[in-house]
Amino acid sequence: MARPAGNPVLAPIRRWVLYSRTNLMISMAAVLGVLVVAGTVFGESPATSHTPSTAAVAGAPTTTPAQVNEVTYDLVEVTESAIAGTTTAAAGKSAPATAMAYAHSYIDITQSNTEWRTKLGRYTTDTPSDTMVVARPQVPVAITGPTTSEIVTGAGDERRAEVTIATQAGDLRVSLQVAESPSGPKWQVQNPFPTLDRDEVNKLGAAPTLVSVPSPSSHSTTPQTATQPTTSQPKPSTTTSAPESVTTPPAMPEPEPTPVPVPGPIPIPELDTPIPGAL
Repeated sequence: MARPAGNPVLAPIRRWVLYSRTNLMISMAAVLGVLVVAGTVFGESPATSHTPSTAAVAGAPTTTPAQVNEVTYDLVEVTESAIAGTTTAAAGKSAPATAMAYAHSYIDITQSNTEWRTKLGRYTTDTPSDTMVVARPQVPVAITGPTTSEIVTGAGDERRAEVTIATQAGDLRVSLQVAESPSGPKWQVQNPFPTLDRDEVNKLGAAPTLVSVPSPSSHSTTPQTATQPTTSQPKPSTTTSAPESVTTPPAMPEPEPTPVPVPGPIPIPELDTPIPGAL
């Protein structure tokens, strides 16, 4: 019975591999090389599969500006130092922060009128008018406390925030409302824009003058009172002459002569009664 013929392709390869150990090692190295080449070629597809995830990561920050521009109705009170270095967009998220930034810019006297209007207009619905520029403080005014805020419900669903800021010239009451802007919705100061009492502000500039005026007069009167005793100095001369009249008249008495003892026996006085022991 004839044996079936082997596979004409695999039979020679199988005989060559099993012929010696060298051929077996060469065959294994060749198989590994083929696998490495296949992995290099087909390994590019996983990199392309990560492309959607990269796009998703790149698209994630696009939601951040929306979250940054979201306004909040939570009234978190702030101080003047808390808003130092805060951007206009960040301050516009909160009503107390916007009011404090407005007050900080309002009392700034280091800038020109044009710069002052531009900076203050970042927190207001409209640009401040010339009338408000004339009424701006001309002397330093300090903010003395944090904000005090409350939410006020207006007509319909409109909600406004009333913020009070304490200063040296009185309280600055700011009314704010959420309004649309090129950068999105944010809190803005409503018109008419709040200002400080001009008379109270002027008192801060006049106070140092009133204090400095009495000081020279007080010093000028002091030397006058000091010179008055110089005119009454003859009085001590009368007091000094009195001791001289007292000391000159009296004379020291001459010392009495010392008694000289008499020689002889001491006389015995006569007594009515005998001296004890004399009998």
